[in-house]
Amino acid sequence: MTTDILRLDGKIALVTGGSRGIGQTIVRDLVAQGVNVAFTYVSSEEATKSLEAELSANGRVKAYRSDVSDLTAIERLKAEIQTDLGRIDILVNNAAAFVAKPFADVSEDEFDQVFGTNVKGPYFLVQHLAALMSEGARVINLSSGATKVHVPFTSLYAASKGAVEQFTRLWAKELAERQFTVNSVLPGYTETDWMADLPSDQKRWMAEQADFKRLGSAEDVSRVVLFLASDMGRWVTGQHISADGGL
Repeated sequence: MTTDILRLDGKIALVTGGSRGIGQTIVRDLVAQGVNVAFTYVSSEEATKSLEAELSANGRVKAYRSDVSDLTAIERLKAEIQTDLGRIDILVNNAAAFVAKPFADVSEDEFDQVFGTNVKGPYFLVQHLAALMSEGARVINLSSGATKVHVPFTSLYAASKGAVEQFTRLWAKELAERQFTVNSVLPGYTETDWMADLPSDQKRWMAEQADFKRLGSAEDVSRVVLFLASDMGRWVTGQHISADGGL
C-alpha cells in the first residue's frame, strides 16, 4: 500500500507478535510506509531473523524475543527499546493466545495462558511503555469479532478480547491529556497460517458468515491499522472498528 496520505516516514512503531499472521503483515505495511519498526516474537527464531533481515533492506527493523505475559520480560523490552530506539510513536498490541474448547474443558493453565497474553500483556505494555511514547502517539489493540458474534467454543478467547475493548475505552480517556488515540480493531475470520490445517468445509463455513462471502486477508486488517496510525486517524479514539467483511 503506497498511498502518500498514509505515509508515516520517521515514525517508530512496536508491534507485538509481529513474526507471523496479521502481525507480520502489519509490520510489512508499516515498513512500506516509512516506519522504523520493532516487533516481538516468542518462537521460530530462525524465521524471525530471516524476516528481520529481509525488511531491514527497506528500513530500520528490529526483532525482540519477548513474552508479553511476563512482566519481567516487559520491563526488559522497555529498557531495550529505550536504548535502541528512544521512543515509540505507534504501539500495536497484536500478540495473542487462542484456545477453542467447550468452557467445561478449559484448564487453569490454558486460562492463564490466554489471559496472560491477551489481557495482562497489553495492560502492562501500555502501562510501562507510555513513558516512552511521544505526544499524540497511537495505541492500536487487536481485538476480535468473537466479542460480538457467537463463535463456537471461544468463551475464553472472546472474554479476553472483551477485556481489551474495555481497556481501549478507558485508556482513551486516561491518555487523552497527551493527545494519544487508543482504538481497537476487530478482525473477523482471517486467512492466515493458523487456518492451514482446518478442513476445507470449515473454511467455507467461515467464508459464508461474511457479507462478501470470503475470508478476510491479513491486508484487510492491516489497512485499518495503517489508517489509525496515520494522521487521518487523529480524530478517532476510544472506538472498536470491525474489519470483518460484515459478520
